[in-house]
Parts: sequence; structure tokens; C-alpha cells
Amino acid sequence: MELNKKRYRDLDTYYKIIYNKKIIKLPLDGGFTCPNRDGSLSFKGCIYCSDDGAGEWTYNSAGDIKNQIAFQKKKLSKPGREEAYIAYFQNFTNTYGNVEKMRQMFFAAINEPDIVGLSIATRADCLPNEVLNLLDELNQITDLTVELGMQSVNEKTLEFINRGYDHKTFDKGVQKLNKFGIKTIAHIIVGFPDENEDDYINNILYINERNFWGIKIHNLYIENNTYLKYYYEKNNIKYTMSKDDYAHIVVKMLRNLKPDIVINRLTGDGINDNIAYPGWSKNKAAVLSTIDKIMKNNIYRQGDLFS
Repeated sequence: MELNKKRYRDLDTYYKIIYNKKIIKLPLDGGFTCPNRDGSLSFKGCIYCSDDGAGEWTYNSAGDIKNQIAFQKKKLSKPGREEAYIAYFQNFTNTYGNVEKMRQMFFAAINEPDIVGLSIATRADCLPNEVLNLLDELNQITDLTVELGMQSVNEKTLEFINRGYDHKTFDKGVQKLNKFGIKTIAHIIVGFPDENEDDYINNILYINERNFWGIKIHNLYIENNTYLKYYYEKNNIKYTMSKDDYAHIVVKMLRNLKPDIVINRLTGDGINDNIAYPGWSKNKAAVLSTIDKIMKNNIYRQGDLFS
């Protein structure tokens, strides 16, 4: 099997080595909400979050979890290719609410044919003991990852984006998951107003310190029907980061990142029609190829600046 010739530890290669086949994440909508949406903390949500709660690629109209899995398999599979699947509960906060509902959905997903793992996106402030016990149980029987929206370690940025909790709380959630040996993914965003390269490297230094299994990095893209778009236009803020600017920042982050951390994503993945700007964010392949070219031409590797 030919593997991706990346100069960083990419997710696709990681799974091909373990399972000897293509592993596809199936985005699923569990019907959850978020404390930043239901009034527990706020009704606005994080300022960049769309009405779908980052679930643009989910299809709850397909029905229950079993039907959603069947729909996504049909949509994402390729005939003749040897495949297996990760059930990915993607949008909103998938450990917030009724724990029995979570149990039923998560087990329904992992019991479907060819599902080899489970990935759960959530908030670090939504990990009570009963949820941790459920995650621990799942971790014993399937390939479990938990994705946490870190965004940044800069407290001013966290207040600006209306995340609803500080970095200290985030760190407590990470350490809870670490105690159970659960593979954790940090999701960070590059391009917030008033952040710079020092902030991006500080994010990486924190991730190196806290035993994360994986990382997702993507550029800030501004979607229609979000408070962030309103904020930019109201204050006449221009989005100035270019594709090349972003690629060079990501390369520096990768070079400072521990070499064993798995790269789950390096660019945004929104629906093109929903993205107001930057336009270059709509061409995911071009962003990734620019990053790869910089790494290859300069003989850089993930972690070559890590110490």
C-alpha cells in the first residue's frame, strides 16, 4: 500500500498503517446542543460558529444514527477500495446533555458494520464524571478520540470569541481525559484579530506539554450568518492574511510540534457557498499543496525545531 509522502505525521497515513486500509470519518449529527447556545452560558454561541454548529457536512435529515451512517458511507465510499470507518459526532457539544442518550447513540454507531472507531467533538467544560465514565467504557472497546475546541491559549482571544470558559478550565478538561488514557485532539484556529506568530507558537508549546494525541489547525474563515462577519463589517476590519501567510505560519507551527502528534487537519473545511472570506480558504487543495511545497523545498519536518 502506497502511503502519503508527507513531511508530517498525517492522519490518513496513521490509519493506513494501523488498519492497512483507507479509514473514512463519517460526520454524524447526534442532535445535541451547547451551553453556549441554550442559555446556560450564552445564546450567541462562539462568534465564528454557524447555525449548524460546525456540522456543515452532517445530514440529520437522513434520520437516526444508523441511517446517517448508511447515508455517509454511500456518499463517501469509493467502489473497489478497501475501507473502514470512524463514526464522527461532529457538531455542537456531544458530551452535553442526557448521558443515557449519549450512550445509546455512541453504541449504536460503533455496533454498525465496519465501524472501527469513534470520534467525539466536545467542550472541555462538558466532561462531568458520568460522561468520563462512559468515555472510559468506550475507550476499552473501540478506537476512541475526543476532540476539544481549544482555539487559542490567549485569554483575550477566548473572551473575544465568547467561548464561555477560560484556558485554565480547558486545561482541567484535558487532564481529566489524560487520566483515563483517552486520545485527545486539540482544535486550534489561526487568524484571530490581534493574534500573531507568538500566539500560534504558544498554542503549540501548550499542546506539546499536555500529551495530546492529535491536532487540528485551520485558518479563521468567516461565514455568512455569523456574529464574526457582523463584527468585521461593523468595525470595518479587513481580512489581510493571505494563503502564503497562512502556509508559512502553519509550517513554523509544525516544525515546533512534537513529531509523534498526529495531524488531523491543516486547513478549514467549510462549505464554499457559506464562506464570505477569505476566498483562498475555499481551495483546500491549494492550501495543503502550498504547505507541502514549503516543507519539501526547505527539507523541513514536523518537530525539527522541537526540543
